[in-house]
Amino acid sequence: MMEKISVVVPVYNSQKTLGMLCYYLQETLNKLNLDFEIILVDDGSKDDSFSKMLDLHRMEPRIKIIQLKRNYGQQNAIMCGLRYATGTYTVIMDDDLQNPPEEIVKLWQKIREGYDVVYGLPSLAAKKDQRYRYWGAVLRDLLFNLMINKPAGIKVSSFRILHKNLLAKIIVDRTSFVYISAIIFKHRVKVANIEVNHHKRESGHSNYSILKLVRLYLKILLNYGPGISKFARTTRPQYEIANNKL
Repeated sequence: MMEKISVVVPVYNSQKTLGMLCYYLQETLNKLNLDFEIILVDDGSKDDSFSKMLDLHRMEPRIKIIQLKRNYGQQNAIMCGLRYATGTYTVIMDDDLQNPPEEIVKLWQKIREGYDVVYGLPSLAAKKDQRYRYWGAVLRDLLFNLMINKPAGIKVSSFRILHKNLLAKIIVDRTSFVYISAIIFKHRVKVANIEVNHHKRESGHSNYSILKLVRLYLKILLNYGPGISKFARTTRPQYEIANNKL
């Protein structure tokens, strides 16, 4: 049976980059001669992102689209997309073209060595190009080292690929506050890092300030830290879907 790759992309105010993103994704995945699907999840965008997504779906039915009722947050949008992924492997990536789609090849080649999850890491120079995000990542890695069952020496990023067996364990989590990497490391996983190219944003700006990053990591600690009872976690719906073309 031919392997299949799913690509899940949370979308927020990205009408200017979606066309290029999907073009390069299709070009890359076609070269691999694999079956594929691209799952775009609109997380309450205020621009015309969903209209652009509809156009992309009409041109290529393997581009599947979901519109959430409001903005639930990037991680919740990812969780929604993961629940519809049907691939042997599922890539998670941002919508801003900072992760070049052609770098998926490196992730795919690495995970086929027998890993459950592979994180693509930008070079140190690329990370320092946006200093507050760099130091935010340092803070996150420190937090994960202290509080989350992450293997020593492993770093996390938003650009990653998961095996379907791990995906099946992730999508049953119903905690209202979602952080995918924290859920991953609740399980015993074989994980690897690989260096990937990283571009500057094609358009717009990051939705994360240093204050938002600090708040995010505090929430991770409160929801996924050691000794946190499952009864202390909220169980409101992670998201609600307004429209979809699957």
